[in-house]
Amino acid sequence: MNNYRKAVQSFLLAASVGFFAAGPVMADPGCDHMKGHSERHARMMEQHHTKLHDALKLSAEQEPAWAKLMASEHAGEAMPAGQTEDWTKLKAPERAEKMLEMAKARQARMAEHVSALKALYAVLTPEQQKTFEDFHSGPRERMSGKAAPKAKAADKPVPRN
Repeated sequence: MNNYRKAVQSFLLAASVGFFAAGPVMADPGCDHMKGHSERHARMMEQHHTKLHDALKLSAEQEPAWAKLMASEHAGEAMPAGQTEDWTKLKAPERAEKMLEMAKARQARMAEHVSALKALYAVLTPEQQKTFEDFHSGPRERMSGKAAPKAKAADKPVPRN
């Protein structure tokens, strides 16, 4: 029994030393996992917009509404240079106020986007509206670029990957 206790104690000691040795490595993973995400997302959105624009076959009278919609999607995406703030220096109530301000700004941008979307939708023909709906009503693609599972049929289950 004494040998068992020594073995367990040795194992726990070795495991804890290994854990604490790995701590500094695991403490700050950095931002490399998000490297290139914004550029890739912007590229994918641009491709989507190009395909949708081509499929809609907009007239000259409809182009200003399209331009307004595209401008509303890109408004306020990135913070201007020099406006980043070190949140670690803020107290909890100050951080909460900042988050509330940011949420209000996002909501205002979304309201502008919805207004622009409604304006475009109002000038589209019924055929163009159907095309627009077809582009946005289906399941979204996953981050990996694979197609999302289709909607369930009444008698067939959706296969899992």
